[in-house]
Amino acid sequence: MKLGEQIKKYRSGCNYSQEELSEKLFVSRQTISNWENNKSYPDIQSLLLISSIFNISLDELVKGDLPAMKNQVLNNKDRKKENIYSWIMLLSFLLTALSIGPILLSDNLIILCIPFLLLIPALYCGYSIELFNKSVDIKTYSEILAYTQGKNVDELRKQRNKISYFFEQFAILTIFIIIFVGICVLSITMARFFM
Repeated sequence: MKLGEQIKKYRSGCNYSQEELSEKLFVSRQTISNWENNKSYPDIQSLLLISSIFNISLDELVKGDLPAMKNQVLNNKDRKKENIYSWIMLLSFLLTALSIGPILLSDNLIILCIPFLLLIPALYCGYSIELFNKSVDIKTYSEILAYTQGKNVDELRKQRNKISYFFEQFAILTIFIIIFVGICVLSITMARFFM
């Protein structure tokens, strides 16, 4: 991020010490130091005052930092939301698979709709996650993994291969189906055992 470097550059260019700049901005010298070392960011009022003091546009001051600041805020918020959706989706699929055994062996036909109702949150969350992944241009498992760990996915995007992407998606879907069917079979077996 460049904002700290920008503040330091313009402060030095005007021959202000951190103390002098802090007095003009009505903040502590430590706050200026934190800004220059990228430990914290100035609020919008401080940014406007800084640009006014240095007689530069706000765009010049934060050039290159706006996308980084926006990504940092979005990534944290969206990553938490995506994690919640992932857990809801996983739990919904698990409950659906576990409910199939007892329901199939039941004499009541009305309760056959329960697995479909349990599947609705999983489908909604899966769709939401897919929309999010498309919006941030994440396609492969390795990109999703890197993104959730807060790493840069640009290098992985450059290495994308359509054929390997197809096989990766096919492998993920196949493994998921095998696990889902396995849990369903286990559920049916357990239901037969206890009934």
